This record gives sequence, C-alpha cells and structure tokens, in this order.
Amino acid sequence: MASRAPVSSLSLFRETRTDLEPIHPSSLIQIQVPSTSTFSVRPRQQRRIFNVLPSYKDEDSFARNVLASSSSLYFGKANRHPRSFLWRILQDGKVLEIRSVDLSRSAKETRDASLIIQLCFPNPTRHGGVALADAADHNVLSVFALSKAGELYTFALRKDFFCHAPASEEDVSRWCKVFKPATFSISTPHSLVAGSSTRLIVSLNDGRLLQLTRQKVDDGSKWLESTYGDGQWASSLRGLVRWQGSNTVKYDGCTLEQGTPTALALSPDGKHTFAVCLNHTLRVWNMEKATSVFSEDLLWQHREPNDIPKVMLEPNSPNVLQLFETYAAKEGDLYYVVTFSPHDFGEFKFWGIRDPDHAEKGIRNLYGDHSLKPPDPDPSPDSKAIWKVADFKIKNGQRGQSLEIWVLMRSNRQYKLYNLKFDIHDLPEVWQNQWSMVASEDADSSSAPYISDADAEDCTDKWPKFLLQPGKYPVTVVETALATYCSERSLTLPNPGASLIERMCLSIATQVQSRTSREDFERYRRVTEQEWTLLWQDIRDLDKRRWDLLALHYDNDTQMPIIAFADGLSAIRTCDKIDIVSINSSTTLSDSRSMLEAPSIETDPGNEPKLPEELAAVIGAAADFRQMFSSNLRRNISFILAEELWLDPSYSIPIRIQTFHDRCNFSEEIGSAAFDQLATTLDRVGGFDGLETGTFLAILSEFFHNLPPEPTGVVHSSFGRKLTVSGAQGMITTRKQLLIDLLALVVFVEMEVDREETPMLNFDAPQVYAALLDMHRQYEIMQWLARNSRVEKLHGRTKPANTAIIAKDDADNSSKVSSVLENLFALDLPAQSIGMQSQSEALTNSILDLLKWTIGNNDPTITWEQVAVFVQTNLLVNNNINLASAFLQYQPSTAWAIYFRGRLCLLKGEVTEAAIYFKKAAYKLSRPPRFDYKYASHGLLSLDDANLFGTGLPNYYTHIYMLFDSTSHNVQMSHFAHLALQLSPANSPSSDQATTLLSSLFQASLQITDFPAAYSALVRHPNPDTLLPSLISSILATPNATPHLLSLPFPPTLHGNVDSILAAHKKNPNILAAWRLHHNNYRGAAAALLPALQAQRANIKRADEGLENEYLAVINLLACAGKENAWLLSEGPGAKGKGVGKRTVITIEDVRRDYQRELDRRSVIENGRFGFGGGGEDEMDLF
Repeated sequence: MASRAPVSSLSLFRETRTDLEPIHPSSLIQIQVPSTSTFSVRPRQQRRIFNVLPSYKDEDSFARNVLASSSSLYFGKANRHPRSFLWRILQDGKVLEIRSVDLSRSAKETRDASLIIQLCFPNPTRHGGVALADAADHNVLSVFALSKAGELYTFALRKDFFCHAPASEEDVSRWCKVFKPATFSISTPHSLVAGSSTRLIVSLNDGRLLQLTRQKVDDGSKWLESTYGDGQWASSLRGLVRWQGSNTVKYDGCTLEQGTPTALALSPDGKHTFAVCLNHTLRVWNMEKATSVFSEDLLWQHREPNDIPKVMLEPNSPNVLQLFETYAAKEGDLYYVVTFSPHDFGEFKFWGIRDPDHAEKGIRNLYGDHSLKPPDPDPSPDSKAIWKVADFKIKNGQRGQSLEIWVLMRSNRQYKLYNLKFDIHDLPEVWQNQWSMVASEDADSSSAPYISDADAEDCTDKWPKFLLQPGKYPVTVVETALATYCSERSLTLPNPGASLIERMCLSIATQVQSRTSREDFERYRRVTEQEWTLLWQDIRDLDKRRWDLLALHYDNDTQMPIIAFADGLSAIRTCDKIDIVSINSSTTLSDSRSMLEAPSIETDPGNEPKLPEELAAVIGAAADFRQMFSSNLRRNISFILAEELWLDPSYSIPIRIQTFHDRCNFSEEIGSAAFDQLATTLDRVGGFDGLETGTFLAILSEFFHNLPPEPTGVVHSSFGRKLTVSGAQGMITTRKQLLIDLLALVVFVEMEVDREETPMLNFDAPQVYAALLDMHRQYEIMQWLARNSRVEKLHGRTKPANTAIIAKDDADNSSKVSSVLENLFALDLPAQSIGMQSQSEALTNSILDLLKWTIGNNDPTITWEQVAVFVQTNLLVNNNINLASAFLQYQPSTAWAIYFRGRLCLLKGEVTEAAIYFKKAAYKLSRPPRFDYKYASHGLLSLDDANLFGTGLPNYYTHIYMLFDSTSHNVQMSHFAHLALQLSPANSPSSDQATTLLSSLFQASLQITDFPAAYSALVRHPNPDTLLPSLISSILATPNATPHLLSLPFPPTLHGNVDSILAAHKKNPNILAAWRLHHNNYRGAAAALLPALQAQRANIKRADEGLENEYLAVINLLACAGKENAWLLSEGPGAKGKGVGKRTVITIEDVRRDYQRELDRRSVIENGRFGFGGGGEDEMDLF
C-alpha cells in the first residue's frame, strides 16, 4: 500500500487575480428584505443605489462590510448570460451579495450583467444556509437562504436584475417569499443544498435530513416537508430525547449531534442523497423509500464508539464530498463519489456506485490497497509548516477528455493548488508522479518606489502614483487605510470632497509638520518618506485580509477552476510557453517532458527545435544572475535602459553594448564569485560556450501570438474584461522583467567573457541585443498603459479637445477610472470562444490577444511606432493632457508624431513650441497621404481638416492657422496665414480659400497691431473697402496713430475712402489734417483744423489759455495753398453757441485778424490790464 504523499514542482497553470470592487458605485444595489411580520401587510420597498462607494472609518467596519465570511459560486446550466454567479455573506450574516462572474457573453446579448445585488436581512443567515438553482425557464435565478430565526427565504431574481437597474424596482413581495418550516421548531438546520428550484435538502442538528419540495407553479411561500432519520419518515420525541443525551458539538449557536451531515450531494438521478457526517462516516439515503441504505467510515475502517471523537470532522468542513461521472466507467459503475478524510494527514477515498440500495454490494471501495494522500507542498524534513487540504474539486470525464482532480492545500495564509489528470482505471499509477501545480500569485510583491535627489519627482509625486496604480489596491482599501492612519495619529480627516490623492498628501504633510520643520530639509524629506511608508504598510496589512482563502470552485461546463477569497477571486488559467519555461526549472521540465503539450519549441525554418529545458536553463540563469545584483546596479540598469530604449541610436550596436556595460559599472558590481556562480548555472547548456543566438531568438519567438482569424461572436463581460486586464498587467510585468534579465546577461557575457578562451561561436550578442531592445520597447509601452489610469465615460465619449486649454484631466460622477490599457484597447477586444477549448485556455489566449492587440500586430502593416502615435492621439482627443505629456517619451520622430506634439503644446498653451513642431512636420504631412488622417486622428481632425493634409504646404498651413485661430493665438495665426498665402500659386488669391486667408490674416494682424501685415492683406483682398474701416479704427485706437497711418502707402483709389473715414472720426482732427497734409492737400488740412479752432475759441474758460499755435497752423496751411485757394468755407456756431450758423467764406486775412486779436488778448492778460463791464468794445480800461 502506497502511503507516501506525492510531490510535484511542475507548474502548468497560473493564477489571475481580480478584486470584487464594483466597476462603478451605481452598479451596487441594496434591497432590504422584509421580516416575517411585515409580509402580512404590504411592505414598503427599501432600495438603494449608491452614488459613491461606501467608506469605512476603521479596519473592523471594513472587514464587516467588505470581507466575506463565506462565499460560493453557482454555475447554471443555461447557455445564456448571466450564467455564473458569486454569492457572499457580509455584515455578520445580514447581507447576501450576488453578482455575475461570467467571463464572456454572446455578442447578440446587448446587456452586460454588471450589477451587484445586496439582499439585507432582518436576521442573520446561517452558515451554509444559502443555495442557488436555476428556475425552469432559465430566466430566473432561484436563491434560498436560511436565517437564524428559522425562516426559509425564496428569492426569484430575474436575470434582468443584474443587467438593468430599473428591473429591481419591482415590488419585493412579488419575488421574495418567506416560509417557516415546522421542523425548525424542534430541530435546527445546519446546511442546505438545492437539488433544483423546487427541491431542497437540509441537514438538521439531530442527524436527520429535511426535504422541502414545491410545485413549479408555487412561489416559495409554502413547502412540503419530509424528514429522514434512521429509516423513519418523521422525527419523534423519543429521537429528540436520545439526541439530547448523546455526544454533541457546539457550532454557530446550536448543538450538533455526531451524526449530523456536514456535506451533502444528490445522485445524478436525484433518488439518493449522499452525506458525510461529523462522525467520519459516509451515509446514503434513498429519498423515495425514506430510509438510510448505507453507512460506512470514510476510510472503510471499523471504529469503536469511543474512537469516533478522535476522528470527528469540523462542522464547517463541507468540502469533503463530491460526486462525478465519466463516460468510461469501471466495471459497471454508474457514477463515483470522492470523499476526503483529514485524519492522519488526509486521505482521499474513491467509491464506485452501482446501486446504493444494495449497501456494500452496490457501493465499493476503489483502490482499497492504495492510500491516496494529498500532495505535499513542502516535503523537506526540516519544514515546520503544517499543510492541510482546504478544498478539492473533481472534473467530470467527458468523451475524449480525462478526469481531473484539483486539490487546494493551505498553511495559514499560504496556499497551493494542485492538478492531476487521470483515468478511473489508472488512478493509482499516476497519483504519485503526474501531479502539476498552479503558480501562485503574490498579493503584493512590489517594492517601495525609489526616491533619488536626481529625480524630478519627489516622494509626494511618486507615492500616490505607486499606491493608486490600476489594479494594485482597491480605492476602498486605500480610503480605509487613510482613515486608520489619521485616527491612529489623531489627525483630522481631510475634506471628503477633495480627491483621494489630495487627501493623502494633506494627511501626510500634516503628520510630517508635527514631527519636524521645513528648515531642516534633509530631515523633512526623510520623515516624509517614512510617513508614506507607514501609510503603505497600513494599506498592505488591510489588503492582505482581502486574500484570506475561502473555497475552491470548478465550472464543469467551461472547465475552469476559481479560488474564492474574502474579497477577491482567482481564476486559474493555463500557462503559455513563456510561462512554462520561465516558472519551471530546466530540471523539472526535463523530468516532466511527457506531461508537456509541446515537448519542443519550433524556431525559424531550417533551425532545429529547442527543448523547453534549454530555454528554461538560460532564463533561469538570467534570473539567478539578477538575484546577485546590488540595489544600486538594478537602479542603474533600469535608468540606463530607459535612455537606451528611446534615444535615437547614433552608434553601432557593439559600441552601445560597451557603453551600457560601462555606465552600469558591471566590472565593479559583479565580483569573481558571482561570475563563477553564473558559469556554474550555465553548465546546463554547456557553459558560456554553449550559449546560442537561436536560444534567445526562440525565447523571443514565443512572445508572439496569433489572433483568431475570424470573429468569435463572443465579447467580454465587464467582469471578464477586468480579469483579462488584470492578467495582462501581470503578464506584462513578468515578461518585461524577463527581457531585462536576458538583456543584462547578454551585455555582461559579451563584455566580460574572454572570446579567446571561450569563443562562443554560435552567440551573436549584437543581434540578440537589438532584438531584445525592440521587444522591450513594446512592453515598456504596454506597461505604461497598464500602470496609468484615466476617466472612462459611461455615458458617451468626451468631446475633442480642439478649442480649449485643459489644465488637468476631468472626471465626473458618471465616470469610472480604469487603466488606459483597458479603456483604449480591452473595450474593443473580442473574447475567445470556448467551443474548442477550456475557459482556462481561453483566458490565457484572451490575455495574449490583448497584448497582441495593444501593439497593433493584429494588422501586419502596423508598427509599434504607429501604435504609440495612436495612443497619443486618443489621449489628446479625450482631454487627457497630463497623460499625453507623460507619454511623450514614447513618441517616435515621425512627422505624424511631431504634429501631435504640436497639438499637445497648443492645448497646454505653449504656442511657441507648438509652432515649431508644426513647421517641423510640415513638409511630410503636406505630401500625398499614405493613410486616412481622419481615422488615424481618433476624430481630432474633422473631414475638412483631414482634407488639408497631403495636398500641399498652403493647405497644411491653412489648417495650422485655423488651429491657432480656434485658440485665439493671433501672432501664430497671422504667421501661418501669411505662410499659406506666400506659398499659394500666383492665381489663387482670387479663390474663396485665399479670400478667407486674407480676411483672417487681416484680423489677426489687427489684433497684434501689425498694421503693415494688415495693410498687405487689405490691398490683396478682392474687396478692400470692406476691411478699410477696421484698419483705420484700429490705427486710431493706438497712441502713435499718425505715424502708423502715414507709413502705409495707400493706393490713390483708397485715398478718398480713407479721408472720408478720418473725417467721420471728428475727435481726431489733427490726424485728418496730417493725412491731408501728407498728400499735399493744404486747404483740406486747414479745413480739418478750423472747426476745432472755432470750437476752442468759443469755449475758452481759462484766461491763460492760448490758441496761438492753432491759428498759426491754419494760417501756414492756407498760405501753402496759394492765393487762389487761401480760403475756407465755414459753418460757424449759431447764436449763443447753439446750433449751426450761416455758411461764410473765411480767407487767410480773416484768420490773420483773428490771430492778431488773440495776440492782443494775451498781451492784455500778461500786462494785467483787466476791464470792467460785461465785455464788448465799450469796456473801460483800468490802466
């Protein structure tokens, strides 16, 4: 009899984790379930949809409201969405949360089941007292719940409840019914299973079973009760008295008898109920005959009554029993039962079921000569860890497929999941050496951000980005940790209206100020970093509780295992080839080659296939080599690699390798011991001399993936998309690290290994280096997309950012925040079909599809450089200005990319830089196009804008001037309008476009008071008369109007118009006179000055005001006009200065006489001779 526990180190599966935070607050709906007393009257609907996610003040409230005490998954039989449901128990049993966890749905199903229903009970539910089943029409989910008040709730949840929020507004009394079984008045229910929507089996604390049945037309308010004991239909008081005197177990507030069933399962035909009882026995009831037909110890051993307490099972261990079927049954078996006994480090027992009613003849112990122990995760004799089976699941054996058993092992918070593929005929043979395992995902393996004086960002910039990376920590966890941090330090919580980043920074700053002052900068910076680290520790501690293990589940229809945690799920996907060779050691792969689907990896045609262990040996050596790096060397590699990736190469590859090696200081950082250890690690492939270019290229070839050739007709659900993106984030991180490891190995080997002693004839380091860099660029972009988030509008897209300067990214209540990777690429990615593959395989392929889709390789004509511009364009069109600025580092030097650099600068108000970029891109973008500019711009360019590209420089500059016009930057607008006109053909000014350009140039020139440019546009305009008033008015509004006006060489055809316009501006007679004088119209100039002179003379108020200069100006102008023209026609003021007087002719002599009178008046004033009287010629002179 084999008793050794099997051991396995081969990983063929990986975890993909995701949290259970709602995709948006409004997707969480709480409904209050009425109590029994309120059903007698019509209850008032109590339904709540959240606008913001609830926040919690401490860890206890967080655990009570967020962390599930128990949960399970239900996989329906109907092939429609939603089919898979996760239910969880929250708030000490008072809340039952149900949500869909389908990964995909048919493209024909337009509604996504993204809503979460929380049913709030007046009394707590019992542990193990929840069961789900599909109703007959498959459009209703039947939910059953037992409360501690002895109530059975029946919920008929239409599946629209999970797709359409208004559907749940239906009166709760119509879909929620309550029933109090009479049996519960003398017995307490322990656990519940649903055989169907009309049949329930309840285990009772006295060891009996209760069957509840109803008709299909019944709504759940009434059930037919049938109890099953030791061969009797009903219980009796004698049985109750016997129970009170037996050995019992206290659990969940009630007393359990040793024979209480703790795990239940119905036979495929529904006639028998199998149960594992607390007393370590397997019992079978015939439900039609109402009798117990079989009872046997789980290990098929005889036990005395006094030995039973030693092997008693835990009351909360329902995962010890499972039924399964296989198409290739053994020796007439109908189906099989698997039980697990935790006694003596655990043992599985397989039972062949032929006819349960014939006891030992109908139920046989398979493999009785073998002890089927669970796998041992830690076989080292020095290990002190105690591993136990937490759960197990069996996959049914469908035709053409083997059976599978999944075993979940647990030791405190550690766990490992194992898989075994077997046939019912050869199980003992494969049990010892055919196990594989799942590579576990560490909940939080990242290190704190490195803060350096050389960085442009300090810790206050880096820490919020680190903590709020998409998919790293749920917002609820960060909010609760921040509240705990403030509470422990007696800090006042910041204004909840501020953003989470602002509140974190304010709390940290307040605490730092209480510990130190800004004068001591070094200490201030050190304390700030310490406080951020403490907040991070609070977040990590809280986050660890979310990943407390609950149960393992398996969907037989889609063939996918799922691990449930307190606040998360982990889907188990198959490993792709890169996963296999990077997770497993070369020794493991060599020993397990028969278990691999692809025992060799094809490379380029003409080259020999590579074995997986060869690739694993190189990858393992590179990873082990990295472990010997100091923290300083790791930072240097990261920093220098970032420069190497995006700087234009100006040196050959060998020189760049040499520079990379020298700048990283490998010679000083890596000592002889590390060198020798690397050489030893590479012995598996023949040492340094065994390195081959083909091995590295074979590894890189496995990075590529082919998308489905035809549409699958399947789309991701919101949960499936979230899970896919989470898997992509993990895959990007691991693959990027793999590329860095290989790159460091190549550089070190190329520069440190003596080629004379070790020629390495098959190793071309420059070729490998270039290939690694090219692949690394793609993953660097993907990692940026995965680590940066933006607002995803749920009700329409944002408007193009054409006409406004955006200071920061926007957000509103109708939005959700997601990574750019999800928002930009995953939303449009089709899901993998599961028709020809399992869901585990489909998930892996969906993740690979997303990576392929992201770098544009779904279209062979698209390069990663075009993808980078595509991303930048989308960021601009969605107003993500901060993200677009950060993404600039990944932009290529193409004209299309340079153009969008200019668009970004324009949105940021950096108009000078924008103009430079637009000019730099002008030549290539003005030539005939190679692609659809409108489509490539994500709508940033209208159809009219796109038509201006590729049709010559004039049209391109016309588009640029229109951009500056939309943002009211007149200097640049004028400049580019001038360029467009300058480069236009000679006959184009008569065209409508040229007219528009001239008008725009004219207006822009006026705005910046560039009057020569405005004049140039005016004289070229087909209708200059329409623009002339604006030009004259703008000139008159300037301080130096006269020089500006006279400097413009107006053609004679416009002189009269200019004169008329100036004459209409009566407030500026001097400018009109200057204009006429400039054009030798002396009498006209005098006529312009005379009315003002007359008005001044009539309105002199001060005795010392003089008009000598004004008179002299008029006299001189008339004198210059000649004797024949030395006269003016004047309309003087009327009587007493009112109205208009008679028209008179004024000659130069008249003006001279008036001038003399003015001189006399001034003389009288200066000599102090003042007359008495009212004025006139009869005044008396005092002197």
